[in-house]
Amino acid sequence: MNTVDTHMTQPTAASASQRGFWTRIVLVTLACAVAYATPGLLPNLFYVHIANLTLVSGIFALSLWIIYCVGQLSLGHAAFAGLGAYASALLSLRLGVPPFVSLLIAGIGTATVAALLGAVILRLRGVYFVLVTFLFGQMFTLMVLNWQSLTNGANGLISIPPITILGLSFGPRPVFFYFAFVVFLLVLLFTWALSRSTFGRAFDSIEQNIDLAESCGIDTSKYQIIAFTIGSGIAGVGGAMIAHYIRYISPDTFTFHNSVAYITMLVVGGRSLFWGAVVGAAFLTPLPEFLRDFAGLQHIIYGAIMILVLRLLPGGLISLPATLRRIGGGK
Repeated sequence: MNTVDTHMTQPTAASASQRGFWTRIVLVTLACAVAYATPGLLPNLFYVHIANLTLVSGIFALSLWIIYCVGQLSLGHAAFAGLGAYASALLSLRLGVPPFVSLLIAGIGTATVAALLGAVILRLRGVYFVLVTFLFGQMFTLMVLNWQSLTNGANGLISIPPITILGLSFGPRPVFFYFAFVVFLLVLLFTWALSRSTFGRAFDSIEQNIDLAESCGIDTSKYQIIAFTIGSGIAGVGGAMIAHYIRYISPDTFTFHNSVAYITMLVVGGRSLFWGAVVGAAFLTPLPEFLRDFAGLQHIIYGAIMILVLRLLPGGLISLPATLRRIGGGK
């Protein structure tokens, strides 16, 4: 009887795995088809611009989610994005490095800085870690303001070249959309794979109970440094993308308020699953632009919407289907 059950279970598990694989392939293909048509379906370039910013915000939110997975929350995330932006822009402007290459170098460089910093500050926990990341963000702002010979200070860097690959310029908004979508999709798939890997399981254990994880033999410091390095490196790539898209950056481009915005995306979307970060970015990035007609009330309406979401959906927007099912079941 047990032998028969074993033979029946193995094909069932294999079939379920195969169905899951093909489901993911279909979803990715569908997403690519929708993305291909999106720039042509939007009414004007302004909406394409909003779509571009939403994709990059999704990259930032996903990168912060990776850090959150080990129970840490960074208030200096925008500083790492700015570090990548300035590194890539300066490599292209001063040394003539092709923008796509400088973007990759910026991501690696930002990850390296994060690894060195993380080796020191990740011994801290809770509010102390948050405070140190906040101070790092302030130090970055002061550095780019005062190192005028390199960063041009408050005036920022202008005429940053657009990303070009094999002679194709991704400077125009509709064309940049495709580049941003590909990078976003790669980051999304990487985050999904990471969450299902051995690293992801270790991250989850640390986030749930770091003391218990340590007692089980998990090297929590190592995994926290890995998560901090990966998340910050991805943020550096996102920052470099902004630099080559907007083609102008200044100390005001990456501030403490940006870090808070990324955290808000995570909270409003839902922190429990990685795609909550995507939902939060897709909801909050366009919202201020669509509230521009309400002059004087824009920030009040924006704040009221966020309070309403958090009050009714403590688990974030991704908990909406479960909440509706619960309400329907209660009736």
